[in-house]
Amino acid sequence: MKALRKVASRPNGLELAEIPIPACGPRDVLVKVRAASLCGTDAHIYNWDGSVRDKILAATDRFARPLTIGHEFCGEVVEIGREVRGAGEGARELLRPGDFVSAESHIVCGQCYQCRRGEYHVCTRETIIGVQRDGGFAEYIALPAACAWINDPAVVPVEVACIEEPFGNAVHATTEYSPAGRCVVVFGAGPIGLFSVIVAAAEGAERIIAVDASQFRLDLAAKVGAHTTIHTAPPPRDDQAARSRERERLNGLIRDAAAPLEPDLVMEMSGAADAIDAGLRAVRRGGKMILFGLPKRQEVTLERYSEDVIFGGVTLKGIIGRKIYGTWEKTRALTARPAVRDKIRTVITHTIPLSRYEEAFAKMIGRDSGKVVMTIAQD
Repeated sequence: MKALRKVASRPNGLELAEIPIPACGPRDVLVKVRAASLCGTDAHIYNWDGSVRDKILAATDRFARPLTIGHEFCGEVVEIGREVRGAGEGARELLRPGDFVSAESHIVCGQCYQCRRGEYHVCTRETIIGVQRDGGFAEYIALPAACAWINDPAVVPVEVACIEEPFGNAVHATTEYSPAGRCVVVFGAGPIGLFSVIVAAAEGAERIIAVDASQFRLDLAAKVGAHTTIHTAPPPRDDQAARSRERERLNGLIRDAAAPLEPDLVMEMSGAADAIDAGLRAVRRGGKMILFGLPKRQEVTLERYSEDVIFGGVTLKGIIGRKIYGTWEKTRALTARPAVRDKIRTVITHTIPLSRYEEAFAKMIGRDSGKVVMTIAQD
């Protein structure tokens, strides 16, 4: 089969290669992949950023063996391991060959303190598909049956099914604190930020404000539910005075756009250090701030920690992945709504064959794109 693999410790370092179809283990399902989508994590892998480097070096024994990347995908079940009893929570959903599935990308241990409390999304021994084990940018993938999510193909089309995993990130982030009747500010109108706009609108947000440096993505945000879009042009990293002025400018624009409400829920979806500070400056006293974006560097310094966080009485909430399986149930309910599916399709701006993966990465990294989907050609 064809598979897109990270083969070298450098930017790009990818190779589309012919490798054996993986074996289906006793608790696995073998899935014939139909489509996959590119994620910000894939961009970090492509650019060889520090945020993912150590995980991949450890998983590959410093590239003694390549890694098939990709963790957002959908396809048909072609083989089921002999010990598999079903899919979903408690294996309660019967799983059959031919079922159309998406995948939970976090494989959890089920034994650590967090897992025993039902907090699977923060498992301390998790393994991430496409980062720490072979992923879905391939014609076939074997994965634990516990990670298979069954779709109704009459309701969820391929292009929507392959992005249910990242859409689930937005569902988790946006519904951690109810957006109903509130003013929601989304920093970063990349795909997850755009999906968050969709979820906030579907969940009854009173006002939605999107902030980004890409006018293309702000235009998409307006199409899928943002009431106001604000363009930012981040100053050079070493110009502290200009960066502070830009944060103050954004704060004024956000508060004007929120009136007569105040920014109740700020969602930082970009990972940009300035966006984190700008979000803390903008959120109302006693408000909530969701932190989802992954910085390129490990360290982040908060400019006004005491004033904005402590004296502001702000709640900071880090979001990772999806709550298993509650987020998937919410995602299923949302994608069953035609208006939500139509907005998701609006966010998908490019569909490109896996064989042209370099073009797909260029579209995503160039930022004049929403979600980029890759089709997987098979016999």
